[in-house]
Order: sequence, then C-alpha cells, then structure tokens
Amino acid sequence: MSLTKGSTAQISHTEATMLAIADKRRTIRIKRSSLLQCKLDSLDRPAIKIAETPDEYTRAFRLVYEEYLRSGYTKPHPSLMHYTIWSMLPQTSVFVFKSYHDVLCTLSHIPDSDMFGLPMDSLYKPEVDKLREKGRSIVEVGALATQYTRRWTNLMVYLAKAMFQYSIMSHVDDIVITVNPKHVNFYTQIFLFKPFGEVRHYGSVNAPAVALRINLSETLDELKEKYDNTDDFDTNLFTFFVRMNSGETDTKDNPVKRDQPLDPYTAYHLLRQRPELLDQLAEEQRDFIETIYHRALFNHFSTHPAHPETPSGVPLDMLKLENRDAYTDVAFCRNLGLVDYAGQRKLLGSRVAIAGLGGVGGVHLMTLARTGIGNFNLADFDAYSPVNINRQYGASIASFGRNKLDVMTERALSVNPFMDIRAFPGGITATSLDDFLKDVDLVVDGIDFFALDVRRQLFNRALALGIPVITAAPLGFSCALLVFTPGGMNFDDYFDITEHTEKMEAYLRFGMGLAPRPAHLGYMDRRFVSLHDRRGPSLDIACHMCAGMAATEAVRLLLGKKGIRPTPYFRQFDPLTGRFTTGKLRQGLRSPLQRLKLAIARRFFLGTPRTGALRPPDPEMVGLRQDIPPATLEYIAQAATRAPSGDNVQPWRIAMHETGIHIHAARQADDSFFNYRQVATLLACGAAAQNAVFAAGSVGLDADLSLFPDEQEHDRVASLHCTPIGVQSHEIMAAALWRRHTNRRMYSASPIPPAVRDRVDHIVSEQHDAALVWATAMAQRKTLAKAVYLADRVRVERPDLHEHLMRFIRFEPQKGPYGDGLPLGNLEAGLLGEMYLRGLRPWSAMHVANLIGLGRLMPLHGALSVLRSGGVALLLANGNAEADIVRAGMAWQRAWCALEHMGYSVQPLAALPLLHLRIRLGDAETLSPSHVSLLEKAWNLLAEALPHPSDKLPVMLFRTGIGSAIRHGTYRLPLSEILIPDDTA
Repeated sequence: MSLTKGSTAQISHTEATMLAIADKRRTIRIKRSSLLQCKLDSLDRPAIKIAETPDEYTRAFRLVYEEYLRSGYTKPHPSLMHYTIWSMLPQTSVFVFKSYHDVLCTLSHIPDSDMFGLPMDSLYKPEVDKLREKGRSIVEVGALATQYTRRWTNLMVYLAKAMFQYSIMSHVDDIVITVNPKHVNFYTQIFLFKPFGEVRHYGSVNAPAVALRINLSETLDELKEKYDNTDDFDTNLFTFFVRMNSGETDTKDNPVKRDQPLDPYTAYHLLRQRPELLDQLAEEQRDFIETIYHRALFNHFSTHPAHPETPSGVPLDMLKLENRDAYTDVAFCRNLGLVDYAGQRKLLGSRVAIAGLGGVGGVHLMTLARTGIGNFNLADFDAYSPVNINRQYGASIASFGRNKLDVMTERALSVNPFMDIRAFPGGITATSLDDFLKDVDLVVDGIDFFALDVRRQLFNRALALGIPVITAAPLGFSCALLVFTPGGMNFDDYFDITEHTEKMEAYLRFGMGLAPRPAHLGYMDRRFVSLHDRRGPSLDIACHMCAGMAATEAVRLLLGKKGIRPTPYFRQFDPLTGRFTTGKLRQGLRSPLQRLKLAIARRFFLGTPRTGALRPPDPEMVGLRQDIPPATLEYIAQAATRAPSGDNVQPWRIAMHETGIHIHAARQADDSFFNYRQVATLLACGAAAQNAVFAAGSVGLDADLSLFPDEQEHDRVASLHCTPIGVQSHEIMAAALWRRHTNRRMYSASPIPPAVRDRVDHIVSEQHDAALVWATAMAQRKTLAKAVYLADRVRVERPDLHEHLMRFIRFEPQKGPYGDGLPLGNLEAGLLGEMYLRGLRPWSAMHVANLIGLGRLMPLHGALSVLRSGGVALLLANGNAEADIVRAGMAWQRAWCALEHMGYSVQPLAALPLLHLRIRLGDAETLSPSHVSLLEKAWNLLAEALPHPSDKLPVMLFRTGIGSAIRHGTYRLPLSEILIPDDTA
C-alpha cells in the first residue's frame, strides 16, 4: 500500500506526539518518586566513596549477600558475603554509600581486562567482543544492593551518580549491566540504557537476565536533549548526572585509572572466606593473582595461615622467618631475662584450654599467646554484638555477628602464625569435655559467671585428669584469683556447691567464694547487680587485670616456679581502692564465719524475688529468610503486653499473623473518667507497639510498623510486619522492657544529670513522635508538687474515679501467675497506708474522709513524691489525632525503657494532664466548677514550672529518680485472653 505525502506527515506528527507524551510521563515519574531527592536527616555522617578498608569491603559484600539471598539470587554461604574474583582486581572499584560505619547501598565498577574479561562474558561474550573489536573502553556495573529497610529511598541513584561521573573521568566509552527483565523499563525509560542482549538464564544468580548498555558519548547528548530543557532540578537527569561541582577536574589528558590492589589484610580475609574463588581460575589468572597478592596467597596456602593486622605488613619470607623456630625465636626474644630460653621453649610446647572467649577469655588468649604459649584448645559458641564492645577483646564493628571463636583464632594467629589451635565451636558439653581436655597442661576459665553447671563440670573433670585450673573474675575494677590444683580443694568443696544447690544460692556462693573479703562492693552500684536477672557490670580494665594475674599463675604452673598458692587460698587486687586482699578459707565456704557472711549477703543480693509477671524464655534467633516460628510471634505478643496501662487494665487485644502481629485497642477495657477520648488506651497501645518492635529486633527480625493501616478497622491501632534478617538489634531496650515497672517509693532528691535528660530527650524525639519538657530544680519541683496535689484532690473527690481505682486494686493476695489491676503491695503504701486504703474502700467512707480532711492524705503523698524525686517530665504529643497519641505512647515507652536501662525509677503522674484534657478540648462541663477551678490552678502552676509550646498536646506527666527496688510487681492476663483471630487473613 502506498502512502501519500499527507499521511506520512501525519505519522511523523503522531510519533512526535507519542515521544512528547513519553517524555512527560518520564518527568512525572521522576517527580512523583522524588528520584533525585535524598533525605539525609536520619543518616549519621553520610558519605559516598570507594571502599578502602576491610570493614567497608566486608559490609558491602555482606549487604550484597543479604539482598541476593533475600531475592533468591544466591545460596547460603558460611562467609555471609557475596563477591567474585572481579571484586578483588586492582582496577575494580566498589562504591559504597555510608551512614558513619554502616554501608547502606553498594555497587561495583568493573573495567574490562584482557585476562579476566567481564562477568557478563559468561552470557554475552559475542556482544561484548563486538565492542572490544572497536577498541572501546568497557565497564560492567554489578553487585548492586540497598539495605532492605531502605529499598524505597533514592540512595542508589546518588551512588550511581558518583559511578557515572567516575566513568566520565576514567574515559569509559560503554557501561554495560545485566538486570532482571522486570527492571528493564526503569533502566531504559529513566536512565536511557539500550538493549544489548536478549533474555538469557544467568546461572550464577539462577534468574533470567537482560544485557543493557550505555554509550556514554551518545547518552550524554541524549540526556541533554531529554532533560536539559527544564530548570527543575528535581526532574533534570542531565544536570543531576553530568554537571559536576565548580571544582571539576579536567581529565582529558590525564584520565582517572584505578590500579590499586587490595591491602594484604583484606585480600587474605576475602580469600580465607571464599577459597573456592582461587580454584575457579585459569593458570595465568592464578599467576596474576599470586603476583599482586603474594602475601595473602602465602598466608592462605601455608599450614598455619598468618593474619596480618596492618595493611603494610612485610611477608614473613622476606623477613627470613618462614619457619616456626625462626619466627618464635625473634617474636618472643624480649621475654628472655624474665623467662629463660628453655622455659620459653617449654611454653611454646605447652597446651592451654580456654573455655569461653568473651570478656576475660579473649584477653586471656592474647596475653598467653604473647607470653609464648604455642598450643590452645578454644571453645565458644557465641557471636559478637555491640554490647560486648566495652570489655571483649575481639569485639569491634567489623566483628559484629561473627563467631567469637573465629575472630579470636584469627587474632591469636596474627601473633603467632605457627600456633596450633583446636577449635570447639559448639562450646563445651558433657560429651565434648574429654576431647576439650585432651593433651591439655592447664585450663583457664573464661566461662560466663552464670554458667555454673558447665563450669563445675569442667573444673571437676580437669582436676580428676590431673590438670590445674585458673579462674580470674573481673569484679568492679578488680581481679579475684583462684588456682585449683590436683590433690587440693576442688570446686565443690571450696564453694560448697553441689548438683542439688538451688541456682540463686549457687550464684551467691560462687560470687562470695571468688572474693571472700570483697574490695569492690563499696563502690559498686547495686541497681545494676541482679542475680535474679543474671546481670552485673564489668569493665575492660578488670578483664586486663585478670589476664595479667592469670597469665602469671599460668607461667608459674607450666614452668614449675615457686609461689603457687592453690585453693583454699584466695587473692583479690583492686587498683581503684588500692587494696590487695589475700587469705585462706580452710573449710571453704562451710566455715561458721563464711556462713554468717552468706546469710548477710542473701539479704542484700537475693532477698525475696519481686512478684509479678515472669519473663518468658528467650526464643532462638530467626535466621535470614527463615520462617518465623509461632513461638517467636507469641514472644513478641507477650512483650507487647508488658507495656504500661492505667491501673494495669491492659486495654489491648493482639492478633498474630504469618509475619507479625496486629495490635487492637480494646476501647471498652478502660472505662475510667481519666480515659478521655481514649487517650489513656491509645498511649498504652502505642507503648505495646514499641515493645513489639524492641522484642522483634532482639530475635533477629526487622520490624516494619504501620499505624491505623486500615481505615475501615478503627480499632486496629498498629500492624507489625517482620522480615527475618538474622541480626539482633534493640538489645538494651529489649532487655529493659521486661524489667520496666512502676516504682511508687520515694526517690533520691538528687537532680537528674543533664547528660541523662539529653539522651532521653533524643530517644523520645528521634522519630519525631513526641517531645519532653523537664523540671529538675527544687523550686520547679515544689511548684509541681502543688500542682499534683490539686489534681489529686479532684481524683479523690470524684466517686467514679475512686470506685474505678478501688475496683482495680487487688486487696487479696494474688492467686496464680496471671491477672490485671494493681496488687496492694505494688502501691508501696506501707502497713498504715494499706490499712488506710482498706478502710476507705467504699465511696461512703471516702466521702466522710473528704469531709473531715483525711481524704487529702493521698494528694499530700503524691505531692511529697514529687519533692522526693530527681526530676519531673512532661510528655508532649504532636497533636490530638489518635495516631499522634499512639506515637506519643511509643515515645513514652522508649523514654521509660531508656531510664530503666540507666538505672532510674519511674512513676506516672497521669491525673493532671489527663483531667486537664477535658478543659483544653472543650468538655469542661463534665467537671464540677470547683474541680475546674482546681485544675486550672494546677495547670497554671505546671505551665510555670514546665513551659511548653501551645501547639503540642500534654498527655503524660511522670517523675523519675534513683529509687530502691520494689517487692511487688504487676501481673498480666494470660495470652489466651489477649489473642484474637486475625481478620486480615
């Protein structure tokens, strides 16, 4: 069919119109997605750079591994990293977008080379060869990954900009990439990539792939044509990608060409983690790698691989120290004079078993390794986390999530590469005990204080086999040292512990036996010591002190030096107090004097355990891409129920779904006059949601929380959807949520330090949920005491408020482990106070008490509690919408858990803010005129002591300070009464 001139013109016009529409759609898509906007407010010292350090490479490759594993592009690998031999080539650049140390996204820039080619050669070599024949400079971009929680941010666009500009400065002609077909439109329509190869199956990622290409010179012109006709930077990709800062460097005659091999440490680390990379190389490729990474390969293939600590280390063969004797003669030559040569050789031949490589165990290993011990049996099953930083030798940002045994083995081998180490990654058990002690000359104890059963088994079995045992405990700033030798007093006899000893009693006896005349108790803050919670403070200072004293005894025992003083002798040195105590317990802890000391210690450290809801057992961590077990979801639900609520009414219901929980407001549960517009209920549900986030993080889940996700389901306050990532977070807050409680006792009047207030302020406001206003000066507290007194008068003078409180006070002893309301003992009223409450239980009695003035004793007690505190804070919500109140509840719980972690007690003073809401929001008529007058006076006093912005909504007042421990906690309803069916299934 022939076409006329007119019809041809019509087609051209149509095409032009379609292209214009496509350009407009592209611009709209860029605008709507905020593609060129990068919000950096939540980032800590953001930076875009090319990876240089081992930590940066490790984090980048681990991120790629996690996201590839999540997408099914790779299989699980022990290294927890994904990289290839191209990642290690000198010309390759690994770009990272960082928030301080954390790598948020990454991509690799891989130039073509004659020897290695490009990764895409496995699929598209003919297509790439055509470009090579034209002499074009080609770069492949690969290993793109962004943290899953930031997948909707635009960080990768900014990283791509850096890579694009780097390519221009490197005089690259073509950028090629393989992508999943489902992403092709984004690359072609937005970034103007062109198809380069048809869809093929990419075996290495087990997914379909399409090759795309950018001809840089053509693309620059096309970007300018498509985008540079607008002044709107938010949609102008030409301005974004091509125009650089005013300080742009002209590279026309001097292109940027990276040719920098990895430092030996990084190369060694990567080769050690994935040795199969070397097995896949052709001979000439292997020769090339060996040439540039001689030291790393030498270390990798040597019988005892070295682990250089610095990038500039010199290979041992160059130092003529390539064999064991040559190396150890030089490495430990400075020991001579304190140890003779024969003794040094004996130490090199000795084998020491160290059980536990945490606080003291890791330092024991390194101290003994530098002393010259040549052989070790090491046991530890745990991995490093941030809470280990303060005291554990191997803990560092680079080691988080890594097994302690692996890290400390590397550290020890970095001191002596010829050391022989037998590893026990499962820790020590009854079945592995004899293997652990095989060929051992000495045992050094590094086991956790509370792991008494396995410690007892180890000590007794070692002594039975004729092996001495050293234990050195870091207590405060001090070291308490005991040496057990065969034929002497054993563990059971010294500590008076048997398999029948109750656990708490065994903890106490072990601690008392370590330091019978303790030098550290005088300065240790007992708020942070709890045998029931299995926690206590520890310092790196004390761990090093222990390592020095234990290593001294090790040398004494191994070399047969004089001065061995085994149990029942004990020693403790405290550098803070300058005290050195030593003595001999001939009967161990069985003597009358020690039994008296134990009786006194029981009162201080055991006492009666606090009543109340019990903490459930911690579930196992959920690994990356694993299904979330129902028991883990129940644990998260139980954590949610540990949130505070008015009079402990527990106004929530929880539905579990496959990946998390929904939290529903039980709006009928709290019918108190305080619960105006459901503010008290919503605050409690917000606190429950925050607890769920903390608990999810503590078991390896990344929690995505949405508030009021369904407009049709008004009571569904929050939905938590969890993604298994296998990494623990929120450790301290998750621990604090189980300990958190209301303490109604009088506190120390010492003001809350500014550093505490500032940190809590930041924790509250970091998610823009709410804000705090503080009053810590005595004059402010006196003013607030008057305000609280006036508000509490309203509380005791209204029959509905009085009856509601009395309905939720549990006057009778608790029967069973579950319940709601407030146990009478939890009110900390004392004997007379409890008699007062019992007598005024009926409103008729309370009414008479009010008439004669006795009713004001309760408000006076509230006022006194404000004076006897370290400070009072007012919680401000951003508005009066229900979502604002829930967010304030989340912030409130963060503040409370943070204060609990810091050792401060908390008591809500909710009456004034909750009652005043009725006046502020226009319902003053629900109050009597006299009570309106009281509340207005109270509020004026509060505003004087705690001035705050008028556009914020005060929803909670609380006092905090250092208080003594309470004896009676609150209970929680059984989970079966809280759970409801999931109506979203």
